[in-house]
Amino acid sequence: MQANYGTARMAVPAPPAGLPGHQMNGAGQPGGIEDSESEEHRRKPRVLLMGPRSGGKSSIRKVVFEGMAPSDTLFIEKTNKSSPDDLNSFLSMRMWDLPGGQLDPEQLNLSFEDTDAVIFVLDAQSTLHDVIRKLSVTMHKAYTANPGIQFEIFLHKVDGMSEDYRLDTLQNLRDRLTEELFDMSPELESNMNVFYHLTSVFDTSIYEALSKVIQKLIPEQAMLERLLDLLCQQCSMDKAFLFETASKIYIATDSAPLDNQTYVVCADYLDLVGDFSQLYETSEARTPAGEGSLSRSSTLTRGQREGAATASARRDSSATPSVPPSPAVSSATAIAKNKAPRRLPHSKVTLATGATIAQWTINDTLSLVALLRPHAQDQHAALIDYNIATFRQAVIAIFDVGVSAPLA
Repeated sequence: MQANYGTARMAVPAPPAGLPGHQMNGAGQPGGIEDSESEEHRRKPRVLLMGPRSGGKSSIRKVVFEGMAPSDTLFIEKTNKSSPDDLNSFLSMRMWDLPGGQLDPEQLNLSFEDTDAVIFVLDAQSTLHDVIRKLSVTMHKAYTANPGIQFEIFLHKVDGMSEDYRLDTLQNLRDRLTEELFDMSPELESNMNVFYHLTSVFDTSIYEALSKVIQKLIPEQAMLERLLDLLCQQCSMDKAFLFETASKIYIATDSAPLDNQTYVVCADYLDLVGDFSQLYETSEARTPAGEGSLSRSSTLTRGQREGAATASARRDSSATPSVPPSPAVSSATAIAKNKAPRRLPHSKVTLATGATIAQWTINDTLSLVALLRPHAQDQHAALIDYNIATFRQAVIAIFDVGVSAPLA
């Protein structure tokens, strides 16, 4: 039996006290944003990407954050020096890719005091005996310097292994690493936050693993999950993801159990929408300012352009001269054009099961992708649009980010 929505609307929970980027005024309401200088120098989450040589660190960076095809990672050059990269424009996450074989921080003059998470990328198809010993020493030093640090171990390149062999290899790694850490310090071993992931760049496992890592670095994670729970409840959604559009990493999802196939469908649909959005991109977005848009006149030969220019000059000389607009009018027109409201993209498609998968753009870097129950979009389209608008405003308020132009 299908639920009766009536006029149910999503109630946005109040933001917690001390939300980053906001201040409270005397009436207890959100006041102005902190000064631009402190916001500009706001500390970025720092992630170290470490592991032995040929473990797959550079392949992960290239595929996830730079859009390289997984088959092209075979030709990536080896990493010879450490390099910091701001990988994500929205999350402002800084990741350090360390050279292969360097697991000792003393050799690289790095400290773990200001590090939020360390990702160790290990090749599942190689011998891990010596690596585990070095890994335990590095983890011990890191935890001693920063007890709040997160350890994420990616057992990488598992695409060519059977499911049983994957699990056996992971369990063997877990047991041997636990023994090494326990021999060093039983107390530290019991208090460390260590998480294990089976990953490969040839499927979505690497995206899911990085999504779980990044979600731990977002202080507003609990509020985003609550918002998505309310949205799913009021709009008859089976599952909803808040994606970082460029990388297909989801920074939040609702509390319903996550089915891997659902994530695959939603991520593939977001990728498809991104490909179509590039085809239908406006000329202003494709062409730098001052160069004009791509039109038929840009394809004319040199002689045709000279002839067109001569004819245009003759028409201009015979026509009545026009009064050029004043600078004030031109400036006002330009400002009005820049502030012209725009509608954010939205798309949907009906699956063979009758369910609907839909995508809504939240801002320039975030997208909401949801799987709706059959006929929900058709029967409650207006209500869903209203709740999506409310959700968009709440997310923008939480992260204090907007869009490049006002919304319609």
